[in-house]
Amino acid sequence: MERERKTIVRYWALLATMVLVFLSVSWINPVAESQAAVAPQTEATPVPAPEAVPPAKAEGANPYAAPVESMTTAQCGQCHTSYFQALKQEGGRHQFDCVKCHVQFHAYNPNRNNWAEIMPQCASCHTLPHGPSQTECLSCHKNPHKPVGVPLSDRLTQNCASCHAGPAGELQQFPSKHTMVACVDCHSDHHGNIPSCFVCHKAHYEDQPLESCLPCHPVHKPRQIVFTENTELKTCSGCHASVYGVWSGSQSKHAKVSCVACHEQHAQIPKCSQCHGEAPHNAALHTKFPDCLTCHLDPHDPPVKTK
Repeated sequence: MERERKTIVRYWALLATMVLVFLSVSWINPVAESQAAVAPQTEATPVPAPEAVPPAKAEGANPYAAPVESMTTAQCGQCHTSYFQALKQEGGRHQFDCVKCHVQFHAYNPNRNNWAEIMPQCASCHTLPHGPSQTECLSCHKNPHKPVGVPLSDRLTQNCASCHAGPAGELQQFPSKHTMVACVDCHSDHHGNIPSCFVCHKAHYEDQPLESCLPCHPVHKPRQIVFTENTELKTCSGCHASVYGVWSGSQSKHAKVSCVACHEQHAQIPKCSQCHGEAPHNAALHTKFPDCLTCHLDPHDPPVKTK
């Protein structure tokens, strides 16, 4: 009897457990569904489309089908860098397209020894710019890619007169200390160098501009001094300081007259009659005092009449 009672109890306990499990599941599912319903919907982030990949070249395409274009100067410079830079910096009038000289290029063949044949010749553009005695261009213009940069070779410095006949002739015709100096002593460093006068000579006055030298002193005949109406009178003071001081402080009319108005040529001593005529006073006075400076004392500061 006791055994049957335990079996019945186990049966009802199992049944109660199943009912509880069923009720729990039934309650959880609606809550989950309701939470899913109220959850905000998020938009999906768009994924960028992959970039189009250019189609590969057709296999077997002919690389020689493209048209051939002339080479540019910049393309020449990619391989011939030193020549390109030489032309860029010291090319002078040779700064033009390479192919105007190099009609043939990339054609040298050591087996044929055709270097001289394909290289351009100076005579194709230049005739005899320095006369018939100077025909070996490369003896002075050693690098045709920088014709302006002429080194001072012995051949060049010993034959200046063959191209610069004018200056050489002046140096001989009008001897001076410049005649005793070799051309290369002044025109040093490189061909075409024009030195400053102040490299050797002191200025006539403080802060004298270089431009004021050559109007008076032609460089290859410096003793042939030339005055102009615009000659700076301070220049005279460099050698004639005492006279310049007297003249510039004078109260006479002579102080208002430029030095070059009386001294038309350097070292010229003008006559008073040049401006004042032959007889500014009466004949008796000129007979008694034939020398004007007997009375007028100093032409740079003559006495001034006072009341």
